[in-house]
Amino acid sequence: MDALLFALSFEVVLLQMRILEGSAELRLATWRPANKIERLQRDKLVKDRALVKDVVRATLIEVAETGKWQSVKNAVELLKQSESDVESLRLTNVQLKTTRNALAAELEAKRSQWAMELRNADQKVAVLRDKMSDDLHNANTRLCYAEKWLFARFESLELKLDVPRAPPPRPDHEQRVHEELLKAFDLQIKEHEKALEYWRHRYDTDIAEISSRGQKKLEQLLIASGKRQELQKLYDLHQGEMRSWLTFKRERAARLAREERLRLSAMRIQAWWRGVMVRRALGQFKYLRQTKGKGKKK
Repeated sequence: MDALLFALSFEVVLLQMRILEGSAELRLATWRPANKIERLQRDKLVKDRALVKDVVRATLIEVAETGKWQSVKNAVELLKQSESDVESLRLTNVQLKTTRNALAAELEAKRSQWAMELRNADQKVAVLRDKMSDDLHNANTRLCYAEKWLFARFESLELKLDVPRAPPPRPDHEQRVHEELLKAFDLQIKEHEKALEYWRHRYDTDIAEISSRGQKKLEQLLIASGKRQELQKLYDLHQGEMRSWLTFKRERAARLAREERLRLSAMRIQAWWRGVMVRRALGQFKYLRQTKGKGKKK
């Protein structure tokens, strides 16, 4: 019975929401949002109505099928979580606004400080520019004064000493200087030509001498090369003879050593065989057998 009443109340709620939506659509048919906030509020209202309708429908279906209303509980939990999220977002928004205001105040203070420093720097630059201009004018004034003082001092000393100035050069003097310069240039040209001729002759002489010496050295080299070839042939011949002689000496020494070994071996064999013949009374030593027999009889 409770479930039936609960379902009926939900159906009434759905019917009321449909009526409210229809009347709202009729009222808002010609309405347009004036700003972004109103548009967001309208979208939020539409989403909330859709959420309530979905929850009510799901609850009606669940009550009709199982007799439970877990969908309502889930929706309530979701709304609580949304409220907590909204609250946390609100707190975060407040903190961000506070931080933004603090940063804006800090930036404003920095801007004021930088503007003050810029004004101070502009004032310093203006002061330095004025000082530089004053120093430049002062230096120009001193320079002009020094130049005029030096010029006046020069004129006073010139008047005081009354030094006569040298007369300007005459045309004949200039002509004479020109002629002397031409003579000096001609003399230098002749000296250079003589030096050039001398070095050309010296070059030809040195080239001829170097060529003759080179030819002599070439002939000496050819003669020395021929002698070296002859000596090389003689050396090769003597080397062959020495090699043959050394080979002969080695072979002779080997032959003599072999003959000596053969002689010693023969002597040892002969001595051994003679001993055997003597001990056994063989051959020419047969008489020793008779001598041994006689001795035994005695």
